[in-house]
Amino acid sequence: MSLAAAVKNILRNASRPLSPQELRDAVKNQIPECYGTESHQRNVRNGNYQDLDHALLAQIYTLSRTASWIVRDTSVSPMLLSYSINPPPQVSQRPTTTIANSQGVRRRNEDFSGKVEDILRHAVEYHDAFYAADTFKGPSLYFHRRALEAASGESFTKYLEYIYAVLTSWGMHRMGSGGSKMQDFETFRLSVEPLRKSIRTAKDFKPEEMTEREWGCLKEIFISINVMASGTTIVGNSKVMHHLLPNIVPPIDREYTLWFLKGNGTIRNDLESEWTMMREIISGFFIPVSKADSFKTLADSWMTQQESYPWDTSRMKIIDSLIIGAKSLSKQG
Repeated sequence: MSLAAAVKNILRNASRPLSPQELRDAVKNQIPECYGTESHQRNVRNGNYQDLDHALLAQIYTLSRTASWIVRDTSVSPMLLSYSINPPPQVSQRPTTTIANSQGVRRRNEDFSGKVEDILRHAVEYHDAFYAADTFKGPSLYFHRRALEAASGESFTKYLEYIYAVLTSWGMHRMGSGGSKMQDFETFRLSVEPLRKSIRTAKDFKPEEMTEREWGCLKEIFISINVMASGTTIVGNSKVMHHLLPNIVPPIDREYTLWFLKGNGTIRNDLESEWTMMREIISGFFIPVSKADSFKTLADSWMTQQESYPWDTSRMKIIDSLIIGAKSLSKQG
């Protein structure tokens, strides 16, 4: 029996909606041939999931997104799944529009509304998938948290040292002749030191109250940071700015952010273009998600559970983790 058939049979005969975890246990107990499959074992061997339970759970989450006969109640955590012969309504996509820049040249202004709807609708399952994958730990988590803690310390240099260490642990400096390269620490420090007043000002910015003045301040910080020796700026600078301004700037990268929002990791290596891309991603996707009441309720709850969710250090970082969870699930689809 296929997993889809097993899940349909269980939900159809259930007396109440089931959480993905309850559904996983029911599959294990009632249809054992759907548990510990070769696919599950291979994913565990490859390090994609901690164990067979998480591998099966990821498949159930993927099925809940793709099967028209599954109804998802995401108003609770964990979400509840039930069977219905009526498929849920489809989310419509608004067309991409064009706007004119200051020189009058028209360019495409991407509409991320469909992606916003996707993240909000599947927030709980993407969050579960992120932590089930358990991909990021060790130095990447340690220095992330230490950098954020250092923001309230007395030494600005120590603060920057931790941010510098974060970028290294997040793969921004590759040894050898290939791959991305970071500047030496002094070059980085000297580029950020003159920005301390602007950074202090920007710490008070609220996502829902951004004006051209606030965006101008963020642009000044973005174009002044000199942390990457290789061509692309947005990835390194957004990660620096996330640790300087975690409540307004998310980390942005090719593998997850651009994959989710654009379907590819293409970046034009031009400082002005990369700033424009970052502003559009923040204003068109991250801010709308962060403002949604359903997301704020979930995020604020997760942030109170630091032992269970140590990466949930800000709303912007949680959205970033949801994107990573979405990609983790897509690999199992």
